[in-house]
Parts: sequence; structure tokens; C-alpha cells
Amino acid sequence: MISDWQYRTLCIEIAKRGFRKYEPREAPRETSYILPSIFGELHEDGISRADVARILTIPRAELEQLMFGLTMTSIEGGRKKTVTSVKANLELVK
Repeated sequence: MISDWQYRTLCIEIAKRGFRKYEPREAPRETSYILPSIFGELHEDGISRADVARILTIPRAELEQLMFGLTMTSIEGGRKKTVTSVKANLELVK
């Protein structure tokens, strides 16, 4: 991340070098090939993202944020297996 001042300075430098459009073409958004497969398999087994978030003991919004929105949003519901809430078993590794 850069400050407003740094952004302005960079735009001026780009203009000095002959580029009139400050922002270059946007790079294509990165997508994950693995996460859709994982969540697809979980969905087939009746496990939703909400279930995954509950197992990881994090809010679903945080799970979505951690995935950077790289996977398609699936429809909740359908076949559902009950997933019991699991308390995280964390250990400090030195």
C-alpha cells in the first residue's frame, strides 16, 4: 500500500515518461484451481462453508475473507450432513 502522496508522485513520474493514462490495464484477477475443487467436494458431502467455518471456530465472513473471494459462492442447503462443532485443538510449536 502506498500513501496518497506516493501515488501522486508515481503518477507524475509516469506522465513524465510519456504515459498519459496513469493506471495500466488491470491484470486479470487471480483464481484458485484448488479451492473450488475442495469446496465442491465438501458440498457433495453435504458440508457447507458455514460448517467449515464452525469447525475452524471462525465466523463465516472471516473464512470468506481468508479465501480472498477466490472461489465461487455456492448455494447453501441441499443435502446436509450434521457436522458437530469441534473445539480447536491448538498447540504451540517451538
